[in-house]
Amino acid sequence: MYLLFFLVDICKNYKNLTDAERKYDYVAGTYPKCDDTLNGWYRFQGAAGTKMVTTCPAMYRCGANFPAWLNEDHPTVAEGTVTRKVCIHRLQGACCDESLFIQVKNCSSYFIYKLSYPGVCDTRYCGTD
Repeated sequence: MYLLFFLVDICKNYKNLTDAERKYDYVAGTYPKCDDTLNGWYRFQGAAGTKMVTTCPAMYRCGANFPAWLNEDHPTVAEGTVTRKVCIHRLQGACCDESLFIQVKNCSSYFIYKLSYPGVCDTRYCGTD
């Protein structure tokens, strides 16, 4: 009996995050959103931007009360898949009062992120161009 292992190229196997409300400067509305259903690899595209924002957005942005942002540099292609810190801006004057770690991969012309529930609603991962 032979066991075959197929390596899935994660740079070709992701879901898209495309809504404009996910952009770092979009002001949250009456019904803030939460990334409580994310589970897997995602790419920011279209109106959401092209990558996760790396500077602290103001509270009540990205269509959520508490924006989540990448607190470290994006990786190079040579670095492969890396672990990076994501900060959640929940308190005024404290851009990183809560944090978690995600995986990020540089797919040459774009980035993908392994995202899951950030642990706090109403929190969303924020995009930028």
